[in-house]
Amino acid sequence: MLTMFAKLLKVLNSQASPWQIGWAIGLGLLAGLLPFGLLTLLIVLLVCLFTVNLSTFLLAWGVCSGLMLLFGEALEALTWQYAQSPALLTLLAQSETLQLFHLHHTLVLGAFVLGIVLLVPVAWLSTVLVQQYRTKLMSKLQQWKIMQMLKASTLVQLYEKLN
Repeated sequence: MLTMFAKLLKVLNSQASPWQIGWAIGLGLLAGLLPFGLLTLLIVLLVCLFTVNLSTFLLAWGVCSGLMLLFGEALEALTWQYAQSPALLTLLAQSETLQLFHLHHTLVLGAFVLGIVLLVPVAWLSTVLVQQYRTKLMSKLQQWKIMQMLKASTLVQLYEKLN
């Protein structure tokens, strides 16, 4: 637990741009909402092509995947309720590209729409929060005794040597 907290603080205190961290959280949310498939692989490809913080992306992906275990059935039921349009069902059933991405499944369709809707607001909010942390909290947090103890611990020093 302390090592995860130390890694999170290391990312927040790093020289990485707040936008890199924000987009990593946004894309991690999108990847975490989707069941693993071709869409998820395309998101991972985007993460590899653009400069986003990989460890933050993986953390956000894991957290959002855990949330989908809890809320997946409710999202699927909600999507099923709103996706009963005959035109939409025909489009999803007849388009081979959409079938390749599994968008004809209600869970994938609902998770994809929710992820796309939340992508930009979450990335922007994460960026603003990282900027606020760096300007207002970082110097105060460095002065806390527990932070000084964490920095002095051998586990954190070993972790920093490995990086």
